[in-house]
Amino acid sequence: MFARLILLVGVMVMSGCAIVPDSIDVPDNTTLVSYTQAVTASNQALGQKARWGGIVVGVENKPNETFIEMVHFPLNHYGKPRRNDETVGRFKVKIEGFVDPIAFEEGRSATFLGVLTSPTSGMVGEQPYIYPTIIAEDYHMWREQTSYDVNPFFFNYHTGWYSPYFFANPRFGLYHPYVGFGNPFFGPFGGRFRVTQYGDRPVKVDIRNRSSSKTRPAKPQSLEKMNGLKQK
Repeated sequence: MFARLILLVGVMVMSGCAIVPDSIDVPDNTTLVSYTQAVTASNQALGQKARWGGIVVGVENKPNETFIEMVHFPLNHYGKPRRNDETVGRFKVKIEGFVDPIAFEEGRSATFLGVLTSPTSGMVGEQPYIYPTIIAEDYHMWREQTSYDVNPFFFNYHTGWYSPYFFANPRFGLYHPYVGFGNPFFGPFGGRFRVTQYGDRPVKVDIRNRSSSKTRPAKPQSLEKMNGLKQK
């Protein structure tokens, strides 16, 4: 029983140590240009490595390339867009060749790793817009997830009250904010813990080795000025 307790605590600790997915990971000494830097610095940031993420808005297939329009959101410590934060704009991701739009479903969260290139002009509704643009080297499409709290003890009509966490008791002197070890509200038969349900794994398209590090000459004025954004 004690071994099971140690195993559960170990899983809880490891689950809190999220890491950056391999497809968008970079060496520790890599300098990444931020979205704000790309908007304000314009051509000074061309050719630099960037890792941006957000929500997929749309996919545009052209004869020799594909553009993915994204609403930008800041990334957390392991590269996932923080959708609850405030967005500061949009950007486009350029992928060489054809990419089936089904691979980038509208509304899904994605993070792209690539190289900053010249901006792309377009429209948001009826408003002209200049998109900061990166040439994609790889990406990670995040699975949809839903979190909710449940009581670890539930009633089974065949066996009566039961819980796989029956050994969870405050007498062990342990504490976890969701499971409730050592929680005064846990008691011998109470408490709640958080369950995260993940959606289906998104389709992964191999876009590696498609990109080119070449960048076209940039326009002289900054994107900030052209899009009417406030400098931060």
